[in-house]
Amino acid sequence: MFDKIFDYFSRYCPTSPQASNRIKFVSNLLICLLQLRNISCAIPSTVNSATMVTFVIDENAPIGHEVGHIHLKDSPTPADGAASPLTFTLQDTSYFNFDPSDPSRLVVRSTLDRDADRKLCTESGWPEVCSWSGVIFVSDGRLLSLRVVVRDTNDNVPRWPSARPQDGPTQLHISVSENCALGTMIDLPLASDPDIGENSIVRYELVRTPGINAMRVPFDVSSANVHNRALYRLVVKGPLDREIQATYHLTVAAIDGGGNQGLAQLTVHVTDENDNKPVFKHLRGPDNISLISDEVKPFVITVDEDVPVGTKLSQHPVATDEDEGDFGRITYAFALSTPDTVKRDFHIDSDTGVLSVRNALDCDTGGLTQYQFVVIAKDHGAPPLTATARVIINVLDKNDNAPVITITSAVVPSSSASDTMDSDSSESGTHMPGSLDSDTKSVVGSERKSSLRLVENTPEGKLIATITVQDPDTEENGKFTCSLGKSDEMQLTYVKNLGKLSVYQLSSTRPVDRESQPELRVTLRCKDHGQPSRSSTELLTVHVVDVNDNAPEFSSKRYSFQVSGLI
Repeated sequence: MFDKIFDYFSRYCPTSPQASNRIKFVSNLLICLLQLRNISCAIPSTVNSATMVTFVIDENAPIGHEVGHIHLKDSPTPADGAASPLTFTLQDTSYFNFDPSDPSRLVVRSTLDRDADRKLCTESGWPEVCSWSGVIFVSDGRLLSLRVVVRDTNDNVPRWPSARPQDGPTQLHISVSENCALGTMIDLPLASDPDIGENSIVRYELVRTPGINAMRVPFDVSSANVHNRALYRLVVKGPLDREIQATYHLTVAAIDGGGNQGLAQLTVHVTDENDNKPVFKHLRGPDNISLISDEVKPFVITVDEDVPVGTKLSQHPVATDEDEGDFGRITYAFALSTPDTVKRDFHIDSDTGVLSVRNALDCDTGGLTQYQFVVIAKDHGAPPLTATARVIINVLDKNDNAPVITITSAVVPSSSASDTMDSDSSESGTHMPGSLDSDTKSVVGSERKSSLRLVENTPEGKLIATITVQDPDTEENGKFTCSLGKSDEMQLTYVKNLGKLSVYQLSSTRPVDRESQPELRVTLRCKDHGQPSRSSTELLTVHVVDVNDNAPEFSSKRYSFQVSGLI
């Protein structure tokens, strides 16, 4: 192989002595890389580290579809020579789980819809990136950090919010003054497509209407990509005369990167001209005449995440109009470019502009921490004149979640059957060979009980359970401290953080004799740093599993009997 690579570089590269040495170096390096490419390495995970395993899968993959295989080096072979195959337990099986017939094969457990299921995308970066994270417990005590990236597929068609497939194209209406200048641009309602990137809307177009000469239509559509979002406006490219033609009927298409398109019927009404336009109060300059751009001075509102649905916000942008009558009467509305999330969670009163809450604003369960949108104030002239105000609503996190404790017990092998009865527990004489399944329990914001197992006389340091704790709140409200009650037999050890998940291990500190201590009890408490703080408490009960460590004994060293009767 070296001769072929060296010959190739020698023929097409400079052949000075210095170059020849470099060619030999590059050739050897390339051979090493090619050899390394075929080597499969398994990096063991210790108690203080967690190997990251990453898989990539398309959304809408069918249930049972393979996500990937976990490949690890087996644990060291015991002294008796009996190899123990590794088994894997996934802490959260909401979306994925291991195949019972192949314990190392991870499969899809439920529907994956990255566009609609916000709980699927647990890591930051959504909607551009959707990734789910979890923890895998290995039967030998190792930990794996699992990350599944869910790729977007083009499974949605562009559609205007008011459109339903059975109703046909959406009907859009706008008004344009007959005296507007050539080149005037008018905002148009945006279509929506839950897909991301090239799978979402990439452009808008006017669709030619059969029987109508395109040269006689005084409008065009200007489409542009702004902040990775396709926007479009209607452009006036010819003179308008209401007396000649008062309405125009056009068809607009929203097209995604895969060629899918949604259609809307656009009716343009040519109207007479209006006078003064509305002005938002917070955008007036110090002289009360000049105006400040809404890009320079947005209207900022702060609201708590636990505000009840239906609450009217104490602040909202207010506009005035110096005209009289209908020309001075103002109507408020969200701009056509307003994201669907804003219209889903907030309502605007068309007469007063007051904003109210429509849905729960829980930023801990996939809700947004900030909303940005534009409010339009429109008078009732013909045509109406408008003013815009950029609004920012910041949602403040409240300490409304207690730490969530999840306990996964270690696998405890059963003792073998006994052939005699002795001072051990009855199980030692009757229990059939087998093993106890691992068990996972969760506790949130209260006191719960958890049952664990520990084999008696096990040396100190034996893993009893792996404990994971997380708090959905943010900043100080999401930080917490965990502590174990007084115990001479057990200790709690912090392992590491996996994102917002903190991993602990509960282990023994000395051998325990079941005959004197059949069970151990200790309290685990996790308390967050919020004001006031919230806490979760778990009562851990560890059952000491009996082993056959006592020989049978007679209660007395000498027995005497008397037998009477006829011989």
